[in-house]
Amino acid sequence: MRYGQYIREHKMWVAIFAYLLCSIEIFLLTIKGSGWLMVYVAAACAFAFFIGTYVDYKRWAKYFGHIDNLMKDLDKKYLLCELLEQGEVQEEKRFKEILYDMEVSMNERVSKHRRSSKEYKEYIESWVHEIKLPIATMKMILANHKEQDLGLEEELGRLEGYVEQALFYARSNDVEKDYLINEVNLEKIVQEAILKRKKALRNMKAGIDLHDLEQSIYSDSKWLEFILGQLIDNSIKYDEEGKLRLEIYSEKKDNAVLLHIKDNGCGIKSSEVGRVFDKGFTGSNGRVGKNSTGIGLYLCKKLCDRLEHNIKIESQEGQGTTVTIVFPISDMVQMVDE
Repeated sequence: MRYGQYIREHKMWVAIFAYLLCSIEIFLLTIKGSGWLMVYVAAACAFAFFIGTYVDYKRWAKYFGHIDNLMKDLDKKYLLCELLEQGEVQEEKRFKEILYDMEVSMNERVSKHRRSSKEYKEYIESWVHEIKLPIATMKMILANHKEQDLGLEEELGRLEGYVEQALFYARSNDVEKDYLINEVNLEKIVQEAILKRKKALRNMKAGIDLHDLEQSIYSDSKWLEFILGQLIDNSIKYDEEGKLRLEIYSEKKDNAVLLHIKDNGCGIKSSEVGRVFDKGFTGSNGRVGKNSTGIGLYLCKKLCDRLEHNIKIESQEGQGTTVTIVFPISDMVQMVDE
């Protein structure tokens, strides 16, 4: 806020002052020998106008400067009204009242949205649990009539995967309420993720190489298994030649354990690698007969961030993809291990 801008925004004051000054000067012209008086009156009025407007400008500049400082120190900007003083003049008091009314209105809308979001999440969770029963029943029927399978078991497994994805997506905004970080065996979680997809992997005669997985890391086993499952599903989906080779291994660094999931699939264009974790991004491969939704890797990234794991991806088109999950090892964890 600058004084020049302040004057431009108060053009009416300037016009009124100019009108009054001109009227006084015209009146003084009727008085003989009033030349010096006219100069004095013009200078005095101009000085008084400048002092008055400058003092008012400084008052508002100080007031809004104080607000700017409060905003810089606030993480939750909507709490400004709680920290703002009542003010000494009517305009400042009215401004705080307006901010308070806005805060109340915003809180009401946020509460309404949260209730709606919670109801939708509860519905999705209920729907997922309900649909799991008929899926399990169909699997049992197929197990007793293997001669009539015709690929139905694999399709049911795929359907179950999409249902699970919907459940984890619904819960992804409230991960903190649904996970438990403890020491887990990395090899066991990888094997469980592979086991759930054994039918699809067997049918495509995929080569699987698991090694150097005898590591203990700190994570939530349920969420981590889901993340690994999404990455394995992607490797299956983007295998073009039907000769999938999947290599999963880990390596221990000084301050982290790195888990690598490597495949020999179609790979990703270099121009698209940086966007694969964006919600809804399918890339050129996903748009060509893969029915990709762009949700799987987005969820992996989101859940890894919530679990405080780092996830990164390296890929070259036509040469496969390697996804790496980094599990930090803190000083506290090292002390416990020792």
